[in-house]
Amino acid sequence: MNFPSMINVRQKLEKAPLRDPGEALTAGIERAGLDKTLAGVRRVAVAVGSRNIDGEAGLLALLVERLRALGCDPFIVPAMGSHGGATAGGQSAVLDRLGINEETVGAPVEPSMEAVSLGTTPGGAEAFAARSALQADAIVVVNRVAPHTAYSGPVQSGVLKMLAAGLGKRDGARSLHKHGFEAAHLIGEMADLVIAKAPAVLGVALVEDGEKKLSRVEVLRGTEFRQREPELLEVAMSMHPRIPLESVDILIVDEMGKDISGIGMDPLVTGRGKRPAGDEPVKFSTGRLVVLGLTPGSGGNATGIGHADVTTRRLYDAIDHEATRLNVITSGALYRARIPVVAGNDAEAVAMALESLRERPLEEVTVVRIRNTRELGEFQASASLRPVLAGVPGVELAVEDSGMEFDRTGRIL
Repeated sequence: MNFPSMINVRQKLEKAPLRDPGEALTAGIERAGLDKTLAGVRRVAVAVGSRNIDGEAGLLALLVERLRALGCDPFIVPAMGSHGGATAGGQSAVLDRLGINEETVGAPVEPSMEAVSLGTTPGGAEAFAARSALQADAIVVVNRVAPHTAYSGPVQSGVLKMLAAGLGKRDGARSLHKHGFEAAHLIGEMADLVIAKAPAVLGVALVEDGEKKLSRVEVLRGTEFRQREPELLEVAMSMHPRIPLESVDILIVDEMGKDISGIGMDPLVTGRGKRPAGDEPVKFSTGRLVVLGLTPGSGGNATGIGHADVTTRRLYDAIDHEATRLNVITSGALYRARIPVVAGNDAEAVAMALESLRERPLEEVTVVRIRNTRELGEFQASASLRPVLAGVPGVELAVEDSGMEFDRTGRIL
């Protein structure tokens, strides 16, 4: 089987990294008046999710240190809905893979899955919160503000959604998702109910730039969540990395995983998995999506595999089917766990995608290969795309073409 010639591509992503994230956190703590808010407070639940966020473990360690300096006794609560197989041990393991545990952040992890109903919102959604968090004297929610893999609108992923679904464990996530991904307004309603019924709620909102480096660290009082998060979402979306093309015949993704995106591969990058809001156009599309591997940090959760057309035996063998099933049953999006065509190795997977194009001339086929949907500063593209990419601002192309290479086991190089 012949494979297309490829070129190495480098693109300029939006860069706005914080010089000192710890300094930004300290300034935010002072601005929000945490010393006054937490005066006399002993137990503080620090809610943490399942995403791989730049420098999060270090920020959590500093936050814990500042809370202890105020006389508080902080502990970590996994706030990730049904992730980690919806078990206490599984959610602790997710945090541990992210480098978050008592040794690294200086606070114990209390992963109990027990959640308490807080009532029903005006829109008919029942809100839940972890019992361990409700029994604390205050809750600090730490999360990245970013586009969601399915929800659209001014509130997507962030501190509000962590309150609405993540902190409610599997009960909270299931309660939100049963209303469908068109009901994004319920995120704010459910978060409002948690803020009203829970102890004092504060948030640490994080924003990453196009290179996935921390760009904003803001400490918010609960009353500020609704106004400030949509503003931070606009900032995040303005820097969100994408493939600088409208469409290709084949997109090859070396690895997917829950530590990369909620559905393994960011739909704003692949063009698969999220319906554009209103008449918003799809900014990228691919005729065939090939995914080759599953990250160790995903813990076997292959949610999102259903958006691919072809995969490999090594990815399939790495799937924890129970963890994946629990995740998609909770969200209601069962199709995300569907298994695509399984090839014996990487070379066979790419060959299958090429052959499915009905004998298009190889020199005309357009292919992009990325490591994953978080890292788009460098990627490969077929030589057929050189004329198109040459006219894209901020894109640099290697002078020489190279072949698509595989080792003797068929693993892509």
